Amino acid sequence: MHKQKDLAKLIGATEANVSRLLSGDDRYTTKSMITRINHASGYPFSEDYLLRGERTLLSDPESSVSERELREACEEEPSALGSHTLLQLPVIPTTLEAGMGRGILYERDDTQDLEDVYAAYASMPVFLDREASPCYQLFCVRDDSMTDGTRDSLCIGDILLCREVFREDWTHGLIGRYPNVVVVTEEGILLRRLTKHDRKQETISLHSLNGGDEDRIIALQDVKAFFYVERLIERHLSQW
Repeated sequence: MHKQKDLAKLIGATEANVSRLLSGDDRYTTKSMITRINHASGYPFSEDYLLRGERTLLSDPESSVSERELREACEEEPSALGSHTLLQLPVIPTTLEAGMGRGILYERDDTQDLEDVYAAYASMPVFLDREASPCYQLFCVRDDSMTDGTRDSLCIGDILLCREVFREDWTHGLIGRYPNVVVVTEEGILLRRLTKHDRKQETISLHSLNGGDEDRIIALQDVKAFFYVERLIERHLSQW
């Protein structure tokens, strides 16, 4: 086993998901995935090590296979992509539906295989910086709240590449170079323009471009996940 695609074939997973697993994305380092790898490969990988960084890589200290050999077996060979990787990401709709995104964007269940979770969504390939790839997610625009007839509009059907800002970084301030954001709460997923981050009150103010929806002030304690909209990667021109 010398390539990620070999491991993917061995355990019956996609190469993209194996890439995320090996890059350290904890959304893919699940008990289910570890069990599949152990069963298919015959290697005694330690669940404690892979899930929590405790003990050693091998659960059987008497194993004749060294940890170095295992790590080398899982390394990806150099490719023409250089520092970038091609991932197949789910496309999640931005819609106010209670619980939308649960299990994939927040409250992830380590016992559930993410391939099963992702099966509920359409997906598409995207090139990403290899090191930053675990931070990215695709969203599909599902309403006209960000449409005002100008070049700033984000239209129904647009697919957006968004980068997650993790909770520990929110205190540094969320107003940045990317004005449009995706905010995930228990109520669903909002695509809006971020107009203010009140660090003292720990709230954010969100604005709708079309004027049909009222501006919102959301307490950060109610936010499950926060993303900057970095790129528009697909648009159907028939909408214009």
